[in-house]
Amino acid sequence: MSCHSSDDTDITPPEVNIEEAKLSDFPLFGVDVTEINITDPEIINNKETKFGEIKIIVPARTSLDEIAASITSQELDLSKFSIAPGNDELLSFENEKVHVFTISAIATNTDILHYEVSIVKEEVLVPETLRITSFTFEKSKNPNLPDDVTISKTVEASGLDKIYLFVPSGTDFTDLIPTVAFDGTKLYYSQESSSPGPGIEYPAEDTSFDFKYPKVFNLTVEDRNGDKRKTTAVIVDVINPVKLEAISVTTPDVTQGTSPYFTGITKWTNQGNHIINFQKATTYEDVSPVITPAPSEWPITVDRSLPGGGLKPGESANVNVQVSQYYPEGIYKSTAVFYTRIFQDNDSDDLLEPAKLQITANIVSDDDW
Repeated sequence: MSCHSSDDTDITPPEVNIEEAKLSDFPLFGVDVTEINITDPEIINNKETKFGEIKIIVPARTSLDEIAASITSQELDLSKFSIAPGNDELLSFENEKVHVFTISAIATNTDILHYEVSIVKEEVLVPETLRITSFTFEKSKNPNLPDDVTISKTVEASGLDKIYLFVPSGTDFTDLIPTVAFDGTKLYYSQESSSPGPGIEYPAEDTSFDFKYPKVFNLTVEDRNGDKRKTTAVIVDVINPVKLEAISVTTPDVTQGTSPYFTGITKWTNQGNHIINFQKATTYEDVSPVITPAPSEWPITVDRSLPGGGLKPGESANVNVQVSQYYPEGIYKSTAVFYTRIFQDNDSDDLLEPAKLQITANIVSDDDW
């Protein structure tokens, strides 16, 4: 029997439901996955109209070079579909490289779905220090300042941090606009010496604040989780808070053999922005005539009167001079150096400029001595 073409049977491949070719997951060979987001291709009338996307995040320590997929029958029906690149191909995802994976129907040998696959490393969250990293009174925002004013000293402590800034004498402390940078997620401020909670959220726009005594200014930085905070006290003052009524004084003549005490020979005033007191004992320089070795009692000694609780901003007190009885007649000169600190603030030691007072005393002879 002869064969005829009419006896041939045409085999038509069954129609493929491409919905069945969607990936349920996208495992990687030997690579831990932190997060995976799969967006399936868009399908209309069993035709792909838009590629799908697979975005994978892996631990920061992972190399993005030579990565292979590990697709099994759990993610794709491999009896009906194939995927390329295959599991045996090593790919690089460095520099945000995106690879297109194509799913084909085995029965028809046609490409039916596509996924754009990208792999990135997870962001490493650097611990927040909760510190104030910058605090500036910019001249552009504070036109009465001659220059930008920046932090002079930072004190970090387990409890309260401190930053010190010094503006020129005569600055209006009631109207200053700061520019603040910090290492944290949220910033709050408070002008109360003691208040519950972190305070008021720091405004995003430039804002003028009143730093004048007795107001305080505290900044609190909060972390991203909202459970850790660090507070910093902002101390704004002048570098030279002691103003002398006179920088050079001469005592009345002193009779040899006497030791007079001149009260209020001049005054010292607190022209700063905080209560001040003594930082250390008065020293003497430019002593004339030169005395060597240094005596136990100088020809001229000076002290400052100090109210209980320190000298408040704007207050004045006496400067007093005593001339020693143990020196012969002659003209004696000395410069007293006064050292000052902010009241009850040892961290301000050596920050403030000392004040200097020149004193002259004339010891005259006493024929009866």
